[in-house]
Amino acid sequence: MKTKIMHDVYEISKRIKYIDRGYYIVYDTLKHKFEVHNANQLGDTFCVNLPYSYLDERTLVYVNETNTSNIDKIIDKLDSDNTLRENAEKRRVFSQLNDTIEDSIKETI
Repeated sequence: MKTKIMHDVYEISKRIKYIDRGYYIVYDTLKHKFEVHNANQLGDTFCVNLPYSYLDERTLVYVNETNTSNIDKIIDKLDSDNTLRENAEKRRVFSQLNDTIEDSIKETI
């Protein structure tokens, strides 16, 4: 069951509307998770699961960072993270290959 949050201690449910007027927060009682929805979104209103167990300032920061108006920043961050992961994997493979070659040379000596 999902319950729309109308009031909370830090007024996050009210303040989130400064990011986007259509935003509202629900609590999924089965998953024990907060979700952000957008009433102005066509089709499904779901936007994002919140990674926090209660509503506070982090919620606003997280929602603002994941807002579609920041899509260019989000894509750049994903590209950068993917490049770092790819480079780390290449270094790991090259290191493993180097160790194998060194072991092979030692065995022939």
